[in-house]
Amino acid sequence: MARGGTFGGIFIDENILGVAYELDSLHPGLVYWVGHPAILEIPPSTKDTDLLDALGSGNLDLIFVTRDKRIRRDRIEREHLMRSAVRAVFLTSAKNMNKSQMAALIEQSWDQIAQEVGLSSGPSLWSLTPSNGLKPIN
Repeated sequence: MARGGTFGGIFIDENILGVAYELDSLHPGLVYWVGHPAILEIPPSTKDTDLLDALGSGNLDLIFVTRDKRIRRDRIEREHLMRSAVRAVFLTSAKNMNKSQMAALIEQSWDQIAQEVGLSSGPSLWSLTPSNGLKPIN
């Protein structure tokens, strides 16, 4: 089932949880994370495969933002990503970014993420880098 066509907000992966808190202050009601009180079906320490399944089911029409390379490369996790029809944005960079740099990158690209990724049908994979901005991953 294809998901998308709307922008209900973003879901920040647990591996960059601090970024979620920074963005939530700028976009209240549009930023979610593991353990968020509005999404009880995704508690802290949820396995990636279960997280992807939860994001792809029900009324959770959120864009998944992560820096976890394993989700793209691990066969089982990638299958869950594709089957669940999640729209995912992977933060990638040649250097390590700190929490504030990642939050600033997402904030700088917020409107583009909402328009391009939010209106795309899932599954769709995107890369977000400081040097190249937001680009689809084939």
